[in-house]
Amino acid sequence: MPDSLGRSLYLSETDEAMIHTMDLEGRAVFLSLHRQEEMNERFAEDMKGFLKTLNERRCRIIADVSKHTLKAFEVRNLNELIDLLSLYAVRPDYGFALEEINATAKRHTVVINASTMQEKELRQLSGRENILAMHNFYPRPETGLDEDQLKEKTELLHSLGMKVAAFIPGSDPKRGLLKEGLPTLENHRYISPYAALADLLIHYDMDEVFLGDPEIDPEELARMDRFLGEGVIELPCQLLSGYESLYDRIFTCRIDSPSSLIRAAESREYSMANNIAVRAEHTVPRVRGSVTMDNEAYLRYCGEVMITRKDLPEDARVNVIGRVSPGYLSLLDCIKGGARFVLRQK
Repeated sequence: MPDSLGRSLYLSETDEAMIHTMDLEGRAVFLSLHRQEEMNERFAEDMKGFLKTLNERRCRIIADVSKHTLKAFEVRNLNELIDLLSLYAVRPDYGFALEEINATAKRHTVVINASTMQEKELRQLSGRENILAMHNFYPRPETGLDEDQLKEKTELLHSLGMKVAAFIPGSDPKRGLLKEGLPTLENHRYISPYAALADLLIHYDMDEVFLGDPEIDPEELARMDRFLGEGVIELPCQLLSGYESLYDRIFTCRIDSPSSLIRAAESREYSMANNIAVRAEHTVPRVRGSVTMDNEAYLRYCGEVMITRKDLPEDARVNVIGRVSPGYLSLLDCIKGGARFVLRQK
């Protein structure tokens, strides 16, 4: 699992003042050196200043490049470009032959296009520590990768010894022109960036994740950094009055939790230790994302906290005490046996 979230920045949408307000110190940063709408007569000069600021923040800069980039910066090849701009790596977008990629990889890190490069080409590039893979992001709705595509290609890349990165959407405002988010997976386009991050890491074994859009809500970023740093999944939710003591407590998903439920391992012991008698109340149908507590009618199970991963019927012995916020329901499928999580007030 990576130790931090990668960011994406764009010359025309990020000024120097914004850079100094962002938590960028030491992070990986992806940017494009060939966005058509940015390549005017001042492009090379402005981009040099932009990159200088990022390098001063110790950012690890990965630049998407084309043949137009070489012309704009008046260099002959990718190695000269990397040296001129103090880049960590380049991702050749189009127009570069395998021979040029290999020549660059002898001196610098090269990031290949994981989504579009064919298996035959990938095998010719395998076995090199400084060749990484990064999936595309997709600005147009309905064009992002589906789950099987991402899983199969990532498994192939891992089998060839390559580390793999992918993108998740950011918060509003999204990047232009379409402003519809910049995910790798289509089903991530309109969900929480935090939920998309957890999905990529847990279900697709991604080595690194980047925000495709430049903006991210500070609370979302804090949740992501906590997950990356501590392995704790925060579940934004709303609990009924009287159950607020459950907020911010670290729970562990029982190893033997079934697919329909997340069982909080510590909850019954907490109830018993505090001599809590749980009366029956709000025993309603348990829709996906319901936070529940067994009441005294469940005898020895009284006080056990669970979260439903699928719809379950009402049970007079089970109180529904809260709900996971709708935008974070996909996180329920990321909490495997042994995973730690907290209920966070939304």
